[in-house]
Amino acid sequence: MSLQMIETNSPSQFSSSIGGGKDSQEIVDFKKKWPENTHALHEDFSSQERKNPSLEETLYDSRAVCKIEISKVAMHLSDNWRNGLFKQLDSLMDIDNWEDDDAPVTHKSFSTLLRMLTLLRPDCRPGLGSTSSGNIIAAWTKESSRLTIECLPNDKVRWVLSHFIDNIRESAAGEAHLTRLNIVLAPYNQKQWFSDC
Repeated sequence: MSLQMIETNSPSQFSSSIGGGKDSQEIVDFKKKWPENTHALHEDFSSQERKNPSLEETLYDSRAVCKIEISKVAMHLSDNWRNGLFKQLDSLMDIDNWEDDDAPVTHKSFSTLLRMLTLLRPDCRPGLGSTSSGNIIAAWTKESSRLTIECLPNDKVRWVLSHFIDNIRESAAGEAHLTRLNIVLAPYNQKQWFSDC
């Protein structure tokens, strides 16, 4: 028995089932630009050592790394969800809307977001935002009820919610590990935000 090595060429674009077009090209360009798995060796891709990258380059790299992370969990997301997340990232990290002193979305925070989405399995995609320190924020709103979750590194989240029971406003906030988030939100009927979009 012999082992034969077959060299394959990288495809110039991906099929539409995994986000074709501009998004795929960004991933391909990013992979060509950086040695394989370079981003995995850094605690935070925004701290990669390059000589004075421009804000536009930094945001581009951040978007590309986030999209690569999405591709790693693509089997858990529908085409609509995945393409929607790509568009939300493009909008969130658009150079025209970004404050110069804000950090780009961090790899660890974005990984927490993706793990949270695969654990919660919401039908409704959240609105996305970010903190000045680079943590990504997921927010769901249903009528006058709101749930906002800040995704911290290492599978931790900070959450705040507000909803009405018998026309009385109730608010709550806390921090939790992802594995407990469903349990922590259960008393507040989390399905009101995650289903019936």
